[in-house]
Amino acid sequence: MKTIAKLFLLAGLVAGAAVPAIAGPGPQYWETLRKQSQFEAVKPGDKIVYVCNQCQTVTEKTVATRDEVMDHCKEGATIECPSCKATVRVVMKGPPKNPSIVREVTYVNEKGEACFFVAKLTDKK
Repeated sequence: MKTIAKLFLLAGLVAGAAVPAIAGPGPQYWETLRKQSQFEAVKPGDKIVYVCNQCQTVTEKTVATRDEVMDHCKEGATIECPSCKATVRVVMKGPPKNPSIVREVTYVNEKGEACFFVAKLTDKK
């Protein structure tokens, strides 16, 4: 019985160690876009990624126009996940009447839960 428990424990540790390798490069290779000023810094030709927590995918896209990327930070705008076709809505968090506090862009599903984010790929390799 102890041998079976040890095998399950070992299998769990091996599987847990494999997850980061499968998940991809991660934050050192992208900058999460949370503020409007970060979206303004994205230029045509830059690569962004859509990270969807609902279908657990990361989709890369090359920005074609400045207006295209600015649509990703407009309050009330909607974005469709390229993989699962779920529609998320852009919501700004933070006090709207206090200019000293920068509002953050979040993406919520129909339940109001944060489920998506946009990031810019960096030049790090």
